[in-house]
Amino acid sequence: MQTKQRLELIKQECQIRNDLNKIQFTHYFTNEFMEKNTQFFCIEEFFESVGVTSQNALERLPIESWENHVQRSTTFSSWQEMLDSAGQEYALNNFY
Repeated sequence: MQTKQRLELIKQECQIRNDLNKIQFTHYFTNEFMEKNTQFFCIEEFFESVGVTSQNALERLPIESWENHVQRSTTFSSWQEMLDSAGQEYALNNFY
């Protein structure tokens, strides 16, 4: 792969990660939480695996697809359960 192509891929990956960081709840999902409860190292990998690369992409994804993704690739039965668990862990680690 040529240097110019590599730089373009790096630029695209940085933009995706920057867009994902704008999703407000992502700070709840530590890498430790993700490794323990999912098939992924980080929340960005989790999102990318279902095609979510921005807030708009997340909002356009049908809820059924999102719930199926959670059920297939995590220890949780629903997105709400995953979100609640991450929030509880975040609170325990940051406020107590």
